[in-house]
Amino acid sequence: MNITEPKFWWNFKPSLQMKLISFPFGLIIKILIFFRYKLFKKTHLIKPVICVGNFVVGGQGKTPFVRYLRKLFQDFNYKAVVISNGYGGKLDYPKIITSSDSSIECGDEALLHASDGPTIVSKNRADAIKIIKQNIFDLVILDDGFQNPSIHKDLNIIIVDASKGIGNNLLIPFGPMRESLNFALKRIDIIILINSVNKNHQSIDYILKSWKGLVINAEYETYVNEDINEDVIVFSGISNPEKFSYGLEKIGAKINKHFIFPDHKNITEDNAKEIYEYSKSKNLRVITTEKDHVKLKDSKENSYRESLYLNSIIARVRIRLDNKILINFLRERKLIK
Repeated sequence: MNITEPKFWWNFKPSLQMKLISFPFGLIIKILIFFRYKLFKKTHLIKPVICVGNFVVGGQGKTPFVRYLRKLFQDFNYKAVVISNGYGGKLDYPKIITSSDSSIECGDEALLHASDGPTIVSKNRADAIKIIKQNIFDLVILDDGFQNPSIHKDLNIIIVDASKGIGNNLLIPFGPMRESLNFALKRIDIIILINSVNKNHQSIDYILKSWKGLVINAEYETYVNEDINEDVIVFSGISNPEKFSYGLEKIGAKINKHFIFPDHKNITEDNAKEIYEYSKSKNLRVITTEKDHVKLKDSKENSYRESLYLNSIIARVRIRLDNKILINFLRERKLIK
């Protein structure tokens, strides 16, 4: 189920009325979360488990970082298996997937992971462990799952989008927080602070004052493999379309129109027809995200969806950060040699 994020979530200072209303509910949730962690039986693996998560609901840039992290380990000859909950997919049992699977079944982000290496989709992450015990791997990377106590994690990496931070720092449904910041900070090891649209939310200073551990600044850069210094049509179904627009404009694209859909939403034939016919009427090329492009992979022959799949330019993301800092930290934790 997709959650629509109210604008007031991202106001750094909530109103007094909102604080008073949310206090008793938040207190109950904090108590339930605390006992959930204390009483839940954790599955322990012989091999290391690294979790890439976030404090808030919605996309913060976890999936690109997981892909980057897997590649980093591959460069040191470590084989990582990624576990995803297959958000947006219908698959209700654990499965090792490949890039030939459908996004309808396993979700769009999981397909991106499958194009990189061994990937398991499982709504229940502990069930995924039963599958990977039968396979040869050096470590497990969880795409999301920081708030899930079913698996013991050897390292927790938290992704924070600098433009959104932790919003008003209130728990859902009064704010975007999945749990209290203080409780979360006790379990994390690294914060990756993402510069996504070149602006900092007011809550970033609060986070950095509260957290005394390692913070690595990173920048997500959008790139395409051809010249797009021109007017273009854009479509995306991601959590923060502003990031995508900003990234494209930064590399020279002039966006004539941006068709925006809810995060993880499948592009229907009617959606595709509207985008395709608009692009033809303007005689402009179409650009989309890698995540949205993979949703169109199983389109029917001669459909508008297929036309978008075949003719859209794919914009990808690369991450820039200080590798040496991260590598040295991983060495200190004996996760690489």
